[in-house]
Amino acid sequence: MMDTFVDIGECTVREGTLYLVATPLGNRDDLSPRAKAILESVDYIAAEDTRRAARLMSSLGIGNRIISYFEHNKHFRHVQLLEDLRQGKSVALISDAGMPCISDPGEALVRLAVEHGIPISVIPGPSALLAAVAASGLDTTRFVFEGFLPVKGKARRERLSDIAKEARTVVFYEAPHRIRKTLADLEEIGLSSRRVVVARELTKKYEEFLYFSIKEAATFYENMTPKGEFTLVIEGRSELLSRTGAQQHDGIDDAALEKHLRDCFAEGLSVKDAVETVAVATGVARNRLYDLALKVI
Repeated sequence: MMDTFVDIGECTVREGTLYLVATPLGNRDDLSPRAKAILESVDYIAAEDTRRAARLMSSLGIGNRIISYFEHNKHFRHVQLLEDLRQGKSVALISDAGMPCISDPGEALVRLAVEHGIPISVIPGPSALLAAVAASGLDTTRFVFEGFLPVKGKARRERLSDIAKEARTVVFYEAPHRIRKTLADLEEIGLSSRRVVVARELTKKYEEFLYFSIKEAATFYENMTPKGEFTLVIEGRSELLSRTGAQQHDGIDDAALEKHLRDCFAEGLSVKDAVETVAVATGVARNRLYDLALKVI
């Protein structure tokens, strides 16, 4: 099939191409002229929430066709989208806000497009995780993005354990109704003194960046009702050690480790097995855990 281009100023729309278009987090003026031109000129737009997308398009004067593409219909939509792209149609994929495919069902569509040799073009723009990291004041040379944490169970415990051991700055999204629990869980695993930046309602009227220790953040939200969309940025273990000068310290306080050990003893584990279990879960040195185990047994 021969390539066909539609000229739109400095932008072109290419047949059979999947466009990943960043949309505003809150302030509609953050949509780039290039993104607007692409959204106007593709054959149609695939959106996570068609009503939200329609409001945005209407406010921008874009009248293009919008179809739904979200977690619960993505497998059905894949057949249609891949066929349309093979037939030479151009499609723009957007999420509810920010860059599509980041903690977003669009990831699966991109994977399929790659597997089928379909051209992909990225129209970059707003990103909540990058905005939060940039304003955090924490180490931005190395950071890791965790998306949304698992809500409960073993998967959540394992992810929290990974965060405790992570050397790099950690970024993740959280829903307002889970902020208190997440901060409490982070305290429980011994991260009370870690610095955390709570980025809320990015680019919107009530945007704010709150700079706390995790303990301070937990106390703050005891009397403050969490509202809006949250991105949390947590100090990594390497920066903590550099800041505190505690070269041999592992960033997890004794009280949290003692609780872990008591839980192991309550399950009938021996000192050796309890120490091994907690060492694997936290990355704490075994000699330190043995000393603490002998205190609490």
